[in-house]
Amino acid sequence: MPSVACFTFDNMGEAADIGAGRLAGPVARGADASLTIGYPAILALLERTRVQATFFIEGWNGVHHPEAVRTLVDHGHEVGMHGWLHETWSTLAPDAEQTLAARATEALARAAGVAPRGFRAPGGARSAHTEAVLQALGYRYDASLGDGMRPTLLPSGLAQIPFVWPGVDGFHYLTRDPPADPAAVRDAWLAALRAATGRGGLFVIICHAFLTGVDPARLAALEAVIDAAHAAGVEIGTVGAVAERLVTSHQAPPHRR
Repeated sequence: MPSVACFTFDNMGEAADIGAGRLAGPVARGADASLTIGYPAILALLERTRVQATFFIEGWNGVHHPEAVRTLVDHGHEVGMHGWLHETWSTLAPDAEQTLAARATEALARAAGVAPRGFRAPGGARSAHTEAVLQALGYRYDASLGDGMRPTLLPSGLAQIPFVWPGVDGFHYLTRDPPADPAAVRDAWLAALRAATGRGGLFVIICHAFLTGVDPARLAALEAVIDAAHAAGVEIGTVGAVAERLVTSHQAPPHRR
């Protein structure tokens, strides 16, 4: 597989805080900084650097922030599903998982005008039932945790386009006290990009509007990595494009008489 970089973004608005019980319900319009500051800054960066990205967002946003969901599609980006309210997906009972996935898929499809075909489990890990749930809903790939950075096909034929924790902004900015300096994060991501380029592999970054989007220094670190990928001639695309290529490459050639 040639070197491919995917720049991805998880979460939207206050959905995760509601799911975790930190908020009782939606906040007043314009009160969420990730939507008023973070998302516009990220979209401007992506337009400036000519990147098509994948946004994994909670289905709840399709009901409460449909215009923000639609804006992503209007800017040429891919929208994937990230649970309903950022549930800990790997712990869900089968019936609950099916219900939430169906509700989230429908809400995002209605808001975006196109059904999501990719999924990333909130918390990173899927359950034993997720693969069947996604396949029944017409999904093409899962972008949850996998075996390192090795894209594979799951037993059902669903593509697996994984990530690793050091490629997540929260790994550096949320799990350390004090948070990592953006310059150090930039350098770590640049080293990972060079390694992926050297082996001809996959490079995935996950950022969040409430962490990277609202901080100019963190945005600059992300932009430096995007610029480096362009300079190195690395292909940059959506996770969906990588998944379709993987599925197509594993399909049997047509029978010739």
